[in-house]
Amino acid sequence: MDELLQEFISETQETLEALAGEVVAWEADPSDRDRLDAIFRFFHTVKGSCGFLNLPRFERLSHAAEDVLSEIRAGKRGADPATVSAVLGIMDRIGELTEAVAIGAALPSENDDFLIGALSISSADVAEPAVQAVAASVAVARQGGVQSGPRTIRLPLSLIDQLMNGVSDMVLARNELSRKLRERSADPELDNVFERLSTCVADMRDVISKTRMQRVDRLFAAIPRMVRDLGRDLGKRIDLTLEGGDVEMDREMVEMVVDPLTHIVRNSIDHGIETPEKRRAAGKPDAGRLRLEARQSGNQIVIAIADDGAGIDTARLVDKAIAAGRLTPEAAKRLSEEDRLDLIFQAGLSTANQVTAISGRGVGMDVVRANVERIGGVIALDNHPGQGLCITLRVPLTLTIIPGLIVRAGGQHFAIPRSAVVEILHDNNETLYISEVGGAKIATIRAIRHSMVDLEDVLGMEKPVQQGPRAIMVVRSATGVPFAMGVSAVDNHEELVIRPASPLVMATGVYAGMTLPDNGKPMLLLDAAGLANAARLPNIIDDRAARQQGQEADAQAGVEMVAALRFEELSGERRLLKLSLIERVEDIDAGLFGRSGGRAFVRLDERLVPVANGLSQFDRAKVSALRLRDDRREACYPVAAVLDIVQMPAVPDMVAMHGMLSGVAVVDGEHLEVINPFALFAGLPEEALVERARGRCVLADSGDGWTREILAPLLRQAGHEVVLGLPGDCAVDPDDVVLCTEADAAQAAEIMGCRVVHLRASPRPTGPQDGSIYRYDQDALMAAIAGRRA
Repeated sequence: MDELLQEFISETQETLEALAGEVVAWEADPSDRDRLDAIFRFFHTVKGSCGFLNLPRFERLSHAAEDVLSEIRAGKRGADPATVSAVLGIMDRIGELTEAVAIGAALPSENDDFLIGALSISSADVAEPAVQAVAASVAVARQGGVQSGPRTIRLPLSLIDQLMNGVSDMVLARNELSRKLRERSADPELDNVFERLSTCVADMRDVISKTRMQRVDRLFAAIPRMVRDLGRDLGKRIDLTLEGGDVEMDREMVEMVVDPLTHIVRNSIDHGIETPEKRRAAGKPDAGRLRLEARQSGNQIVIAIADDGAGIDTARLVDKAIAAGRLTPEAAKRLSEEDRLDLIFQAGLSTANQVTAISGRGVGMDVVRANVERIGGVIALDNHPGQGLCITLRVPLTLTIIPGLIVRAGGQHFAIPRSAVVEILHDNNETLYISEVGGAKIATIRAIRHSMVDLEDVLGMEKPVQQGPRAIMVVRSATGVPFAMGVSAVDNHEELVIRPASPLVMATGVYAGMTLPDNGKPMLLLDAAGLANAARLPNIIDDRAARQQGQEADAQAGVEMVAALRFEELSGERRLLKLSLIERVEDIDAGLFGRSGGRAFVRLDERLVPVANGLSQFDRAKVSALRLRDDRREACYPVAAVLDIVQMPAVPDMVAMHGMLSGVAVVDGEHLEVINPFALFAGLPEEALVERARGRCVLADSGDGWTREILAPLLRQAGHEVVLGLPGDCAVDPDDVVLCTEADAAQAAEIMGCRVVHLRASPRPTGPQDGSIYRYDQDALMAAIAGRRA
C-alpha cells in the first residue's frame, strides 16, 4: 500500500505541474478538445485511485470537478472565467493535500464546500466585476498536437545522484590512470586499451548526466497560471508566448532558476506592462505581450524574458538611489546609461510608487542577480524605454561538471568557475596600471578602473615572493561590478567535478564547493561573490571610465578647481597638496634633521622647525622639502621629488578622511591622495622645540697613541664631540661620557661625576665582575655610549 500511495503522490504532483498551464490555455481557447480531455482525465484518475487508497477528500473534490468538466464536454455549459477559476482552486487544494500526505503532515482543515460550491456558479449567473473587467487573455504557443510519450520508469532521485557520484569517481580514476601512464614508457597496445576505457567512461558520464536532465517545460509550467492570476489582480491583459520547452537542463539547475525566473515575470507584469488605458494612450494594443524563450547555446542555457511594456525609467532609478544615499548627485551626473541601468540590481531600490503584495519593497533584482551568479550564470538587460525590456539569463547546463580554471595563490591551488572570469593578464602588461589609493589597490585596464584585491590577502595567506609576473584576473561579482584579483599564476583549465564542501568550509562564505582535478588532490572552488563580500569591495558603479571624461566636464560645468603641487613621497606614493600652503621648495642637508622629545625636527635659520611627516633619517645627502606655513606656524615636509603643478577639485572626487589624507582626486587619469592641511597642522606641537644638549666623549688617556689615532677619529666619524684628556677645571656635564683604559683614570672620572666606559686591550674579560669592553668591539662600544647617555 505504501508503494501505491507513493506512486499516486508522485503522479499527481507531476500532472498538476503540467496541467496548471493547460487549464489557462484551455480558458483562452475553449474549443480545444484535447486540453479539455486531458484535464478531465486527471480528475477522473484521481477519483478512481482514491477509492482503494482511502482518501475521501481527494475523491470528493475530484468528483465535483469531473462533473462540471463532463457538462462542458457535453456542451451543456461553457468554459467561462469563473468556472476556470473554480477548477484551478480545486487543483490547488488537491496539490495542498498531496503535499501534506507526502510529508506525513496533518491535512489542511479548510472547508472544501466553498470550493465545490464555486463550481456551480458561472459568470452568467453572477456578474462579477473582477471577472468582466480584469479577465486576462492568455495565448500559449502550442508545441504541436498530442503525441504519445516515450516509455518511462520512475526512479528515486537519490539513486540517480548515487549513479552520478559513481561516474564522477570513475572520471577521476581515469584521470589518475592517465597521469600514471604518461609517466611510464609508451606502450601502444596499452594506450589503445586505455582509449577504449576513456571512451566508455565518457559515454557513460554523458548518458547518466542525461538522467538528471529535465525539460524546461517544468520551469515554464507555473508561468501561465501566474500570468493569468496577476493579470486579473492588476487589471491587465497579457498575451503570453512560451518557446523552447523541449530544451533540457540539469534538474538542480531548474530548481535554482525557478525563483529568479518567477520574480522577473512578476516584475514584467507589475512594473513593465501597462494597464489597457495607458497602453491605448501610448498607441499600443490593449493586451501586453510577454515572451519567454529557452534555447541551448553550447554548454549554457539561455532564457530570455521580453515584454513590450514601459521599460525601465533610469532617471527614476537614479533619483531613488540618491534619495537612499547610495549615490551622490555629482557621481550620478557622470554615470553612463549602462551604469544607470545597473542600479536596478541595488538592494533596497524599487521603481514602484507604493508597496503592494506583489512588489515595491526593493527586495528582488539584487537577489535575482546574486542567485544567478551563484550558479555560474550571468544576467543581462536590454532596455528600450517606452517600448519594452528584455532580460536574458545565461546559466550552465549542469551544476555537477563545470569548466573551471586552476589558480595558484599562497603556495596552494584553487579552482574558480570559468564563467566568472572576464579576462586574464599579467601585471607587467602595458594596458594594466596598478596603484594604491587610500590603502586600497586600483587596477586600471585600458582606462577602465577596477577595485583590486590579492587572493592571498582575502584568504589570510602569506604572499610568496616570485620571480615572474603575477596574474591579474578580472572577475564578475554578485553586484555586477567586476573586480581585479591577483594570484600567483593561472595553471590550467579543466572540466571540474563539483561536490559540496564541509559545512565549516562553506560557512566562510568564500567557497562554492570542492573538486578533485586531474592530480587527485582535493581543491576548493572559489565563490566570486563571496570573495567580493569578504574583501568589502564597493557594490556600486560610481564613475569608472566616465570619471576621466567627467573631470573635463566639471571644469566647464563650474566645479571649483584649485592649484595643487603633485609630488612623490619618500615611500613612493604620489600625492597632492594645495599650492597656496607651500611657502617654497628647497633642498636641505640630511644632517640638519634630528629628533627631540620623540618628534622630528630640522635646523633652519638657527631654529628648530617641526617635520610634518615625522621623518628624520634619510639615505641621501640632500633632501627635497616643502616649507609650509599657516598664519603663525611653519612646518617642513620632506619628499622624494616634486613633479609638477596641476589643477584639482577643491573637494576631492572621493572623500575619505584618514590620518593626514582628506580623500582621492583624479588628475590626468591618475588617482592621487590629497593631503589634508587641517590634519597636517593640527598634528604639529604647540610648544617650541628645544634641541637637547649633546654630551661629549672625553678620552682620559689622551697621551696614548691608540686613543689619539684610532679611537678619537672613530668617535668623530660617528658624530660625537671628542675632548682629549680630563678637563682640569672639572667643567663636566652629566651627559658627558669618559672613555679610559686605565683604572686610575676611571676612578678620577667617577669622582668628577662623569659616566665612564672602561676599555680593555684583551678580547676576553678578566672575570665575571669585569664590566669593561674590548676596545675593538665597535658595536658594544657604541651601544655603551648610547646606553649611558640615555
